[in-house]
Amino acid sequence: MFTHNIILFGEAGSGKSSLVNMIVGELVAKASNAAGGCTFQNEAYHARFHNTDFRIYDTAGLNEGEQGRVPHWKSIHNLYTLIRELDGISLLVYCMRGRIKENAMANWTLFNKVICGEKVPIIAVVTGLEEEEDPDDWWRREENKDLFRRHRMHPVSVVCVVSFRGKRDEHADTYANSQTKLRKVIKGRLLRRPWQEDKDKWFANIYENVYTTGLCFVPRDRLDYSAQMRTVVAQFVKETGMKEDDCEKLESTLLKAEKKLRKKGRFKITSKRG
Repeated sequence: MFTHNIILFGEAGSGKSSLVNMIVGELVAKASNAAGGCTFQNEAYHARFHNTDFRIYDTAGLNEGEQGRVPHWKSIHNLYTLIRELDGISLLVYCMRGRIKENAMANWTLFNKVICGEKVPIIAVVTGLEEEEDPDDWWRREENKDLFRRHRMHPVSVVCVVSFRGKRDEHADTYANSQTKLRKVIKGRLLRRPWQEDKDKWFANIYENVYTTGLCFVPRDRLDYSAQMRTVVAQFVKETGMKEDDCEKLESTLLKAEKKLRKKGRFKITSKRG
C-alpha cells in the first residue's frame, strides 16, 4: 500500500515531538535536546488514518541563536541520506509554539525552497495554546496573520492545536478535537501524487541553493565550499558503500552544479595570502 512522506520541521522547543505523537495517536516520539541546527534525523514514524498510510520525518531545523549558520558539515551528510531514502514528499508541516521566532523565515526557506523547490504544500501548526478558550482564536487575531505576511510565509492552512493533554487530562477534550482537526487538514492538503525529483538532480539543486541562500553553510569562498563538499561526499560514499556507478553519477552531477554556479557568478572568489 502506498505511503505518503511528511517532513515536520520547526525550531527546538516548538512541540514537534508532541505533534508527532498526536498525529500517530501513540507516544512514539520523545522530546530531543539536540543542538546545532540543520541536523536531519532519519528516524521516521508511521501513522495511519482516513484509510491512508503516512511516514512522518521529525527533523531539527535551524535553531534560534544559530543565525542561520550550521557549524558542522555532517548536516549535509544527514540531509543527503534522507533524500536518498525518500521516494517523494507529499506535505511539509511547520511547527511553531505560539509565535514566530527570529529565524523562522530561514527555516521556512530551507525546507520550502532549498529542499523542496517550492513544489510541496506547507501547513503551519501552532502549538502551546492551552490557555486559549478556543485554540482557533489565535488565528482569528489579525496581528498573528500579519506576522506570517511580514515573514513572507504563506502556508496553505494554519492549524491551531492543543498538543498536551495536561497532567490530569484537563485538556483531553480539546486535545482530541485538535487531533481530529489536524488529521483532516493533513489528509486534505497533501499532494495526491508526491513531488519527487531524480535523486542526484535533487541534490545538485540543494548544492546550489544552500550556497546562494547562505542558509546552511559558512564558507563563502568557492574553493572552500567545493573542497568541503567533496570531503563530505567522499565520507558519505565510504560510510554507505555506494556503488561505483552511483558514485560517479553523483560526482558528475555535483560538478555540473558547481559549473552552473561559477557561470552565474554566484561564487565569491577570494585570494589567499600566506
